[in-house]
Amino acid sequence: MKLNNRIVLPTVGILFGLLMIFPIYMLVISSLRSETDVFSFSLLPVQMQIGNFKAAWLDSGLPRTILNSLIVSITVTVVAMVFHAMSGYALARFRFPGKTYVFAWMLSTLMVPFAVIMIPLYLITKNLGLANSYAGLIIPSIFNAYGIFLFRQFYVTFPKELEEAGYMEGLSLSGTFFRLAFPLSVPIIVPLTIGFFLANWNAYLWPLIITQDEKLWVVQQQLAHLVGGGYYTPWNIVLAAAVIAAIPTFILFFVSQRYLVEGIKMSGIK
Repeated sequence: MKLNNRIVLPTVGILFGLLMIFPIYMLVISSLRSETDVFSFSLLPVQMQIGNFKAAWLDSGLPRTILNSLIVSITVTVVAMVFHAMSGYALARFRFPGKTYVFAWMLSTLMVPFAVIMIPLYLITKNLGLANSYAGLIIPSIFNAYGIFLFRQFYVTFPKELEEAGYMEGLSLSGTFFRLAFPLSVPIIVPLTIGFFLANWNAYLWPLIITQDEKLWVVQQQLAHLVGGGYYTPWNIVLAAAVIAAIPTFILFFVSQRYLVEGIKMSGIK
């Protein structure tokens, strides 16, 4: 029985892994095909077209939109981590009237679909003069009750002895948070960082609504423009552009993979 488990479980895991990787493999392979061969279902291209990536980089406006996506995604992620951690810490440690109702009200926003608040959010942003600006792309994307909830749940179980030791060493309340609680929040920070970055990197609807200036387009808008920009779509170039656009997300995953695993281990031990 143990021998069967040693054979069957790894085999099933490998098969599922290959099944998940297969679409990514086909994306990369299709981006290397010629324009006439792009829709042929073969595991290898007839002839490698490395020039597809050069054309996608130089002729499709990707560098500017990738830079815009990086600015938006990194700014939203960094600011959200700090603000959400502070909010979660306050809800976990401080006592103030109506704290339970405030927390419940925050959680209730998770049940509201974006389509419901899309028009009011656009009107508010436009009336504040933030349309067609980085601020309009960034500020509405920062606040998310999910991050506050995870930080709050983490700090509820955070050892108070560490904070008391910090007070005894002369740290202020803010010093205790920024020098003790926040740096030790890696089990929450790492997965939330990945989630926030990916969500904003892949964002399409809100950037489409709030920006009309092509100079502020993010990468998903540019990819959609390549597909629907006219009567003719060079699919091999579009697929090459999609591969280039996916590279930052793979880099983020491989860089943070070790910290993500360690965070999961720490959460499990805790």
